[in-house]
Amino acid sequence: MRKLISRLRESIFYRFAEERKEKETILESLGEGVITVDAEMNIRTVNFIGSKMIGKPRRQLTGKPFPVDSPLLKSCHFLLISAQEKLCVLTDSIFLGEAKKIYLELIAVPKRSGAILVLQDKSSHHRVLEMGKDFVANASHELRTPITIIKGFAETLQDLPELPREMVVDITEKIVRNCQRMDTLVKNLLTLADLENLPDSGFQECDLVALSETGRQVVLAVYQDACIGIEKDSETLLVSADPDILELAIINLLDNAAKYSKDAAKIAIKLERNADEAIIAISDKGIGIPTPDLEHIFERFYTVDRARSRRLGGAGLGLSIVKTIIEKHHGTIKVASVLGEGTTFTIRLPIHCEELCLRNA
Repeated sequence: MRKLISRLRESIFYRFAEERKEKETILESLGEGVITVDAEMNIRTVNFIGSKMIGKPRRQLTGKPFPVDSPLLKSCHFLLISAQEKLCVLTDSIFLGEAKKIYLELIAVPKRSGAILVLQDKSSHHRVLEMGKDFVANASHELRTPITIIKGFAETLQDLPELPREMVVDITEKIVRNCQRMDTLVKNLLTLADLENLPDSGFQECDLVALSETGRQVVLAVYQDACIGIEKDSETLLVSADPDILELAIINLLDNAAKYSKDAAKIAIKLERNADEAIIAISDKGIGIPTPDLEHIFERFYTVDRARSRRLGGAGLGLSIVKTIIEKHHGTIKVASVLGEGTTFTIRLPIHCEELCLRNA
């Protein structure tokens, strides 16, 4: 009889241990922070994400009173107490930080003796919403300016039909230039929208050397006094890509290099292979980019010199398109620049797997 009782106890203990281990595993696998407290507001359990979110190690939390030494913890403490008093699920949200914005959603669920607190990080969701709002606001602003100019000049022509021919020609040229600016902006916006839905299934074997040569010819047709050289360590450099949009990225970088050079542009394209990466570096000897602006130049609608960009027909979307294209190809792009001396953009792309296998065979 004693042996039977002993075995039953061992079985029950083992089952409880297994259930506890299973619950701990589930808690640790969650993407949300979870903290449980008893009726006296002592912390019973806290998972890794929860301790990370409130900024305290678990050894300082488990078995101790719920801390209230920060705005976040005070909000959590108040919500837990309120949920226990009202016996209902309560929610709240809190914004933390200025430089790095963090949005947390708090959910307090009462239980028989105590409560459970769930912390959800909604920062990425809020960032997407803010980016969407900023995008619409910036696009509207960029479109409003040329529309206002066109409207003003059109009204001038309508109200003053007897203007001298020279003035009429000047006004119509400005109207056409601003129409072209709007057309470019709309095309860039549509390109960005298309890139967001670019499938990998459309990728094929592409030669970076050939794409660079095509981009070189396209830019030289516009900037005929420019000097664009290509340096390569092999005749072909294959990557898996959408050739049309990858070529667009190269053309955008070459066009920028030519556009922002003081005199006749001097541009160098360097292509090389490094292990399983294809590297393309585009360097110029142009006006350069101020150091504070380097971390922002890939942002949509960001321009270093807004007046110069508008004069040249830019709206701050070119480099954003380039970065999106490279990221869609599972690559990276970095920039280095010295004001008054020039800029270098370096792109790294994975080499086509078939070529890599043949090379390693």
